[in-house]
Amino acid sequence: MNDDKINENNSEENVPKICRRKFLNTMGNTATGIVLLGGLGVTLDYLKPNVILEIPKEFKVGPIDSIQPNSVIYEPEQKAFVVRDEQGSFYALSAVCTHLGCTTKWNASGIGGNPNAVIACPCHGSLFNKKGELIQGPAQRGLDKFRLRLEDNKLVVNTTEIVSEEEMILKI
Repeated sequence: MNDDKINENNSEENVPKICRRKFLNTMGNTATGIVLLGGLGVTLDYLKPNVILEIPKEFKVGPIDSIQPNSVIYEPEQKAFVVRDEQGSFYALSAVCTHLGCTTKWNASGIGGNPNAVIACPCHGSLFNKKGELIQGPAQRGLDKFRLRLEDNKLVVNTTEIVSEEEMILKI
């Protein structure tokens, strides 16, 4: 009978036991490794160059011979409309609503009870006519008008130079 007790004790001794000290050391080392890896990731992200791609302030549209009279070209990257009216003159308007900066949409068939072509803010309901003048709010003023010039048979729109209605039209 004593031999049976010895064998039982021996079989229990062969089972590896994890003591509290070893468990806490393992958990501490794991947590330290995770923190070090996180710190290494943040350091590498800091050292990586952060390039901010800036949208060009001037852009070209054309050639002007390909733009039909009474047409509108939308440039989504610059958020601008380039319009050629019935007489063949050109002008450029900002597509950014003056109310809260939403991007407006061109509606050739009209909207909101207005049968003429309008520029509409889909978020808050401001309406502008084809020349960017305010028809109805909540915007308090018309769309910004950009300066145009002709260069190598292409229109160059300068989005940094806001002009009056008299200066915005480029007659060809």
